[in-house]
Amino acid sequence: MSDETPERSEIVKSSVITVSLSVVLLVLALTFWAWSSPDVIDTSPVGGLNAISPYLTVVLEVFMMLGFFVFLVVTVINLRLYVTGIRAGWTEVILVFVLVSVMSWLMFGAAVGAATGIVSLGFVVYLYLLQD
Repeated sequence: MSDETPERSEIVKSSVITVSLSVVLLVLALTFWAWSSPDVIDTSPVGGLNAISPYLTVVLEVFMMLGFFVFLVVTVINLRLYVTGIRAGWTEVILVFVLVSVMSWLMFGAAVGAATGIVSLGFVVYLYLLQD
């Protein structure tokens, strides 16, 4: 990672984009969660996806939560840099990792929560490798 800090206007633009994408992915995940309830699953799009393949909904749920994690981490890093002038540390990244993994576990169950945690951990490793 370079030692240069981007201009404040670039940080604001990046933060607006990442917050928007985080919210969109979270709303999609919450919609999938609501459509997965036993009362409406037969008439919802999730029921149709389950009819095609039961693994398709699991993969979509994992990727929605992974996208939410990625954009939320970038948002946290950008906002910390904007507010303090210091890049976010590993504490913030790990806290977001735990938060998203727990949310995924509570919303979609153990399998999706574990898969989201594993795939998100891959992104954390990628961030670590970017350092130097």
